[in-house]
Amino acid sequence: MTAGGLGQQQAMLNAYDDDMIALSDQAIEWLVRLHSGDATPAEYAAFDAWRSQSDDHQRAAVDAETLLGAVDETNVAKNWAGARAKFASPNHLAMPSRGRRPVNSRPRAAIATRRTVIAMASLCAVLALMIVGGIQGTGILDRWNADYSTGIGQFETVTLPDGTVAHMNTASAFSVDYSDDVRRIDLTAGEVIFEVAKDAEHPFIVSVLGGEAMAVGTVYGVRIDGDHTRVTVQEGIVEVSNGTGKAVRLLAGERASYQVGMPPVLGNDINLATYGSWQRGKLIFNRLSLGDVIDEVQRYQTSSIIIARDRLRDLKVTGVFDIAELDDLLASLTQTTGASVLNLPLVTVIY
Repeated sequence: MTAGGLGQQQAMLNAYDDDMIALSDQAIEWLVRLHSGDATPAEYAAFDAWRSQSDDHQRAAVDAETLLGAVDETNVAKNWAGARAKFASPNHLAMPSRGRRPVNSRPRAAIATRRTVIAMASLCAVLALMIVGGIQGTGILDRWNADYSTGIGQFETVTLPDGTVAHMNTASAFSVDYSDDVRRIDLTAGEVIFEVAKDAEHPFIVSVLGGEAMAVGTVYGVRIDGDHTRVTVQEGIVEVSNGTGKAVRLLAGERASYQVGMPPVLGNDINLATYGSWQRGKLIFNRLSLGDVIDEVQRYQTSSIIIARDRLRDLKVTGVFDIAELDDLLASLTQTTGASVLNLPLVTVIY
């Protein structure tokens, strides 16, 4: 095949991938709508018609059902009656997407007065400035000294000298040190997914928080969460070690985490269907606690977000949100659990 033919074939493959990503997004949004508790028989029928349009539509629907654990609830339109009865149950909890109601409950009166909350929020704002300012100051220093960096809410894809492609998430920073024997990355902030160029004679090592994640040719992500390092493998094999205990060997679909002075441990919370969704401009949550959701959203916001009531932290959230429109998630809380959202110049308080 000629070079022109290969280029045309690659262009066709890229276009197909873009089409599948669009169908995947549509399928996820359909399922979140059908989880909302307000879905009508017509919407169930419309979803069944949508997924019947082509094999690609069907594949996107099945992938989305697997992602959200909704196969029994949205398999075919003829099941809408049983599904709606289930959704109507007072014990059922449906979660938000793009401002839709996540819970079948009416708002309850807030215990704290607005004046009390404003006073508390003002104090929180001062504390937030001290804490977040210190954190961001460190992050700014890391990014200033790094070879590659992104700001808060920014994303970037870079190609390294050996051909490795690095997908950088928000507020990330790393430097490159390639020697004759090894390709070493020093990750100092954030999260990066590496598509490692194959080179069996020069292992690819990501060093972070006293440990290493080593591969030859694979796709894996490394993320700093406070004092934790998390390594997630999408393709190939990665070895994780930090000088304590035995190294952990990860296969595709596996994750390990470690802290300084503690050996790496395997995790069981990985879902490759949702991992790295930020590369598509989305955050996908599947029955994740509101506390963890806000922790994730905070990574993309320069202002601080505070949950003022502990009872709200355990609320389970399922939904798909555009990173550029995360205010939709916060706004939806006012329609769900009786919580209120107070926006101040320096901090957002959920109470």
